[in-house]
Amino acid sequence: NPVDVLSEREFEVFMSLAKGKTTNEIAETLFLSPRTVGTHLYNIKQKLNANNSAEIALIAMRSGLIDP
Repeated sequence: NPVDVLSEREFEVFMSLAKGKTTNEIAETLFLSPRTVGTHLYNIKQKLNANNSAEIALIAMRSGLIDP
């Protein structure tokens, strides 16, 4: 599973983004600053070789983590 390379916190951010939440919504929900969420998103994109949020959602769907 490609998401196995993510840390626990990165996985939380990944799932929130895949479900359509914005950076600010993720920050509020996970009690992080938007800048910290941005750092996690950068790391997630690097680790999963994703270019944008749509690709992250596609990875989540293909991994069976969210419904299409």
